[in-house]
Amino acid sequence: MKTFIDKVAIVTGGGGSGIGHHLVMELARRGAKVAFCDIAKLDATEEQLTAMHADYYSEKVDMGDKCAINLFVDNVLAHFGHIDLLINNAGIASGDLTFGEASEQDFEKITNINYWGVIHTTQRCYQHLLSRPEAAIVNLSSSQGILALPYLVPYCTTKFAVRGFTDSLRAEHRIRGINNVTLHTVHPGAVATNITINADHHNSSTKHFHELLQKGTQPSEAANIILRGVQKNIGRIFISDGRVQDILARLMPSAYIAVVRLVMKLQGVAVR
Repeated sequence: MKTFIDKVAIVTGGGGSGIGHHLVMELARRGAKVAFCDIAKLDATEEQLTAMHADYYSEKVDMGDKCAINLFVDNVLAHFGHIDLLINNAGIASGDLTFGEASEQDFEKITNINYWGVIHTTQRCYQHLLSRPEAAIVNLSSSQGILALPYLVPYCTTKFAVRGFTDSLRAEHRIRGINNVTLHTVHPGAVATNITINADHHNSSTKHFHELLQKGTQPSEAANIILRGVQKNIGRIFISDGRVQDILARLMPSAYIAVVRLVMKLQGVAVR
């Protein structure tokens, strides 16, 4: 996608102050018409867009609710007429907990949002994207969709699934010769968001992990990295230490766990 001028972009999880919010703002600055949704905190993003006279549509949507997703996409199409860019950004973390502490409800909640939210939104938009001269689908996985970490089993499970879905669909497009819709998997490492403290479960390491994230890439820069990757048709977009974790997983596919254990020990993270 060479330019975002006059493109209609959907960004899920666009409220608040994280990557999604900055994607919405940066797309608007670059001349796109932006539709975004979130479960809360839409007002601050709306106020900023209104101040810059951007063309936008917003709606409160629970990404675990397929009917709400369908209605949102219908409303976007009624408002703008078509869709050129879909960025599946919405996602949550369950928090710092062992597998034995994670309930069935924990797995269902995070899977419904992080995985099924991506699938349902992509399926609903897919035929509309195929009909456009140039279009793109951007799915946010994580560095933990490449390198699995302890105490994040539900989160890693969903992010590996998002990675597999996107990479597989990209391969299918190339084999079938579908060149007008590009596929992009985003693997952020440490980004200064509140995903850790917004999680359902907190433990002794929550504060430590949140402080580590705050030392990472700013969400505004993460948004710029993603959009540059879309324009350059980069299939796998890495942010912060995401590429380092990818290299580690490739070089030490099982032995990397010893490195993780050592890092945890050096950082004073207790093994529960």
